[in-house]
Amino acid sequence: MTPLRPLNLLCCCILLLFSMAAKADTLMISTPQLNGSHILLLPYFKAWEDPQNRPDTTNLLQRSNSFRPLDELQPQSRTSFYWLSMDLKNATTARQDLALAFSSLTYVDVYLYRNGQCIQHGITGHFREHRLISQGDTRLSVQLKLEPLQTYRLILKVHHSKRYKPVFNFYLQPKDAYTEQAHRKEIIDSFSLGAVILFFIYALLSFIVSRFRPYLWLMCFIVGIGLYGACSAGYFIEWFFPNDAPSGWLFNTPSAHLGSFGIYMLLLDFWQMKKYNPILYRLGIMLIIEVTLLTCFGFTVNAVSGNFNLVNTINLCSFPLPLAFMCASLWICWKRLTRPQKYLGYGLLLFFLAAAYTVATSAILHEKSIIMAPYISNFTTLAVFLLFATGLKEELRQHEIDKNAALGALNELQQHQKAMLEQEVEDRTSQLKISNSRLTEQTALLADRNTKIETLINEINHRVKNNLQLLYSLISLQVPSIPDNASREILKGNLGKIKAMMLVNQKLFRFDEGSSVNVEDFTQELTAHLKKIYDSKSRIRIIQEVEKGVMLHGKITLSFGLILSELLTNSFKYAFADHDNPQISIRVETMNNEIRFLYADNGAGMELNKPLERISMGVSLVHDLARQMNGKLQVSNQNGLRYEFIIPV
Repeated sequence: MTPLRPLNLLCCCILLLFSMAAKADTLMISTPQLNGSHILLLPYFKAWEDPQNRPDTTNLLQRSNSFRPLDELQPQSRTSFYWLSMDLKNATTARQDLALAFSSLTYVDVYLYRNGQCIQHGITGHFREHRLISQGDTRLSVQLKLEPLQTYRLILKVHHSKRYKPVFNFYLQPKDAYTEQAHRKEIIDSFSLGAVILFFIYALLSFIVSRFRPYLWLMCFIVGIGLYGACSAGYFIEWFFPNDAPSGWLFNTPSAHLGSFGIYMLLLDFWQMKKYNPILYRLGIMLIIEVTLLTCFGFTVNAVSGNFNLVNTINLCSFPLPLAFMCASLWICWKRLTRPQKYLGYGLLLFFLAAAYTVATSAILHEKSIIMAPYISNFTTLAVFLLFATGLKEELRQHEIDKNAALGALNELQQHQKAMLEQEVEDRTSQLKISNSRLTEQTALLADRNTKIETLINEINHRVKNNLQLLYSLISLQVPSIPDNASREILKGNLGKIKAMMLVNQKLFRFDEGSSVNVEDFTQELTAHLKKIYDSKSRIRIIQEVEKGVMLHGKITLSFGLILSELLTNSFKYAFADHDNPQISIRVETMNNEIRFLYADNGAGMELNKPLERISMGVSLVHDLARQMNGKLQVSNQNGLRYEFIIPV
């Protein structure tokens, strides 16, 4: 006989302790890891129904006579608050990290007492706001840390707002084992949801490429049933409504109805009910309307009252209608269906079998059936898609054969049209050649004419330049020989004007663009020339502030140059007869699509209403030139003359 090893002896002791703990009022936790298993807490709970929702837990410790065994409790209302109480003891010499978990209760408050003091308050529940749940806890679990050899009082405040009968299926499990189990479930859900998403993308791309309408209804089915599975598993709430879980749960039933809408439309469209079975088609449309009304009614009731149990009961009662429609459709249409359409029939049969199973479990197990809903919905989605895809592949293959036959006939017609078009193109090409030859001749004539015009323009510019230069030279030679000072001054003024015109002509035709003149360069050259004539000793200071890059067109440049020449000539001749610090200021700047030209000197000035006779002609010329530019002129006589021109560009 083999002797007992110490490890075997320890396991026997642990099993003995567990069997003893199960019969006691206090749950004795006497194994370090529980081997990954879980302990149901239902036999240990004592309960008390609290219709008034007392928030204080202090008095509950002193009201032990109000609690009774859970199996003796007669609930007065499904929306009442329930207080559950039990004692548990960590009989080991190591701290136990446990997970207190449950299935689907909406609001649970966990209070852990030791020696009459609350040492932990955990908030959890399916409808809890995520921000209120402590780190390490979930919507369906709270972690408990039990110190070695300590006795605790566990009090739970439970409120189930969905109007289902609350199920107090609480259990304890080692934290690591619970986390590993939850992680394994998330991996399985991720693969199934990932497959659903991939199938949806495939259906979407297929619809975009082929424009085959049944793919659209298949997408509705995949989205609806996939969302139903995500809602039932709680992922939809975590993704989109982490802090408003009741609103997220509102989309559970509408998602299932969206999937039903997709499968009904797929049946009507792919089986061509409207063409071959108009009565069934009308019944199917009525069924879709009924589903739509149920969706709106259920969403409104759930949003207003939160009575999810009532809406679920109504949906269960309405299930015989779609079941009867599906059976009638299969019975009546099966003989006329093609092979691809029968594949969809297999998928429909599988879908309604899964739906019937879900309805039956929901009627029997009520809310506990939601645990299996994600797996059933994802499996059904994948199966229906694969069957439909197989049938559609056959349909597309036959469609390809018919299409090739039609394309052959179309190709013959296109060949005939191509021959006609080629003849028409040939005739049109000969006409275009004749037109092109005529256009070529006209282009050559225009080019020759443009060359002659350019030659004439260049000759005119050259002659204008020579004549201005000749006129300037003749007057320059005559000025020294004129004995009369007045006549000499008039000739000098004319020299300034001629020089301005020469500069404009030179600037306009120096460059290829030949359309504008740089104001800064033009002003500097004209000012330097007139200063050389009238102020050879550089007694007068000239300040030029011309904004860089300002350009003027030819006609405006000529008027601008004549104005500047006239103003400089008047200042040089009349403004500084007895002045110690003569100064002329020239400023050009752009503002609001206008050029602002400011000319000022600090000379003797003049009366604006009665200008001197000797300069009245020049002032009139300035006004006339300003009008030619459509400009505005303001003249002031304060510490010398000041002219301000606003020239539009």
